[in-house]
Amino acid sequence: MNKQSQYIFGLYQFLLNVRDTLEYTINRDHDLRTYEERKKIILHNVNEEGSYFGNFVLNNKEQTEKIITNLKEFIEDFYSDQSTVLMVAGDKVRVDYTQNIKIFESTIQIAESLRDILYAYVNHARGTKELDPLIADLVKKDEKLYRSIVNMLVMQEFQKSFGEFQKVMSESKGQPTPQSNFIVQNELVKLSSLIRFSRAHAHCTDNETLDMLDRTNAILEMTEGKRDRRDGKSFKELFEIMNKEAVEAVRVTEIAWKEQFDKVVKDVLASQAENIKKA
Repeated sequence: MNKQSQYIFGLYQFLLNVRDTLEYTINRDHDLRTYEERKKIILHNVNEEGSYFGNFVLNNKEQTEKIITNLKEFIEDFYSDQSTVLMVAGDKVRVDYTQNIKIFESTIQIAESLRDILYAYVNHARGTKELDPLIADLVKKDEKLYRSIVNMLVMQEFQKSFGEFQKVMSESKGQPTPQSNFIVQNELVKLSSLIRFSRAHAHCTDNETLDMLDRTNAILEMTEGKRDRRDGKSFKELFEIMNKEAVEAVRVTEIAWKEQFDKVVKDVLASQAENIKKA
C-alpha cells in the first residue's frame, strides 16, 4: 500500500475511534480496556504533531481552529477525569445515559467534520491515481455502516423520548404543558435534527441505505404531524418496523465492513514491515 493510502487509513482510524464514542449510548457493559485504547488514539491525534491528524493540523492551522476547539471540548466531556458522562468504575466504564443526547450531538458533529477531511484526501488520491482499492472500498463500506448506526441509535433514543411525550400529553388530555414543551425542544427537536443532519451529509449513493434513511424521515414527519401514518398503523407499530429494519441494516453492513477492515489492516501491516525491511 502506498504512503498516501496509508496516511488516509491513519486519519480513518482517528475518525473511527471518535465516532465509536456513540457506543456509549447503548445501555450495556462497557469495558475499560476499549475505553482506554480509544482515549489513547484520540488524545494522540489531537495533541501530537507527529500523528496523522496532527500533521494535517500543522499544515492547515487557520482552517482547523474550530475543530481543534471542539475536539478538546469533546475530550474534556468524555475522555477526562472531569467527565460526568463517562466515568471509570473498576474495570468498567459507567455511563450517565441521561446525557445520551450530549454524546450524540458532540460525536456526530465532530465525526462529520473529520469525515469531510477524510473524503478530501480520498478524492485527491483518487484524482492522482494513488488511492488503493482496498482503502476506497473500506471508506465506502464504512459510510453505509456509519449512516446505519446513526439512524439506529438516534431513532431508538427518539422513540423513548416520543413515548414519554405521548404519556405526558395523555395525562394532560392533549394540552401542552411545560414538561411536554421541554421534551419537544430539548429532546425530540435535537434528535430529529441530528438524524436529518446525518442524512443530508451522506456520501453513500446506494438506494438500500438512502431509502431506509428516507423512510426514517417519513416517520419523523408523522410524529410532527406533517405526514399521515400509513395503513392506520400506531406509532408503536411504525417504530417497531423501523427499528427492526435499522438493526438488520447495521448487522449486514457491519459484517461487510469488518471483513474489509481486516483486509486493510493486514495490508497496512505488511507494507509497514516491508518499509522497515528496506530501511
